[in-house]
Amino acid sequence: MKRIINTLSIIFCLIFFGIYKAQASKNYLEIEWKNGSDAAKKIMKSNFYYDPLDSWSPFGNDIGNDTYYLYCDWKREHPNENIKKFMEEELVSSGYSGFDVYLDGKNPEKLKKIVDTMLNKYIDLNAINNMIISLAFTQLFLEGHIEPEVKKWAEAAFSREMVYLDFWNGKDGEMEERKVRMNQLLNDLRKG
Repeated sequence: MKRIINTLSIIFCLIFFGIYKAQASKNYLEIEWKNGSDAAKKIMKSNFYYDPLDSWSPFGNDIGNDTYYLYCDWKREHPNENIKKFMEEELVSSGYSGFDVYLDGKNPEKLKKIVDTMLNKYIDLNAINNMIISLAFTQLFLEGHIEPEVKKWAEAAFSREMVYLDFWNGKDGEMEERKVRMNQLLNDLRKG
């Protein structure tokens, strides 16, 4: 366990310093309402979208924020490449190669069996879901639309998150707050 924590700490530091350097660059739009596409300005109205400390925001959690910047770089380098390539690369580099991004929560037992094979169980699943949800809203923010395939992945991610709502049952009302947020994000996703 200690070895895993040390490895994760090193990875976090490398990503943090790389992303921090990227965020300070003029090559990226700052994630603010005023910088979003016209469609994003109409759909992504809630303040939480632009709150870097809101871990339930598509850009507020570490993985979601990283996904935004990684996608910006990837899109600049691969303007005509299929989005599947980006997702495959990110899943592999994150240690989740082979994960079926279309898998939803309609069969909770099947999902739980798959999650039970993951090293960090739901934590790993949540990381995958955050990556996919962020990718969808990143496309909306930057490009004014969400590719149909990405929308399917994100709908499946929300479905998977709903299966694990009880994970957020620690603090009073946190689970209900999480459910409300997931529903709002899903509704906004469908408008994109």
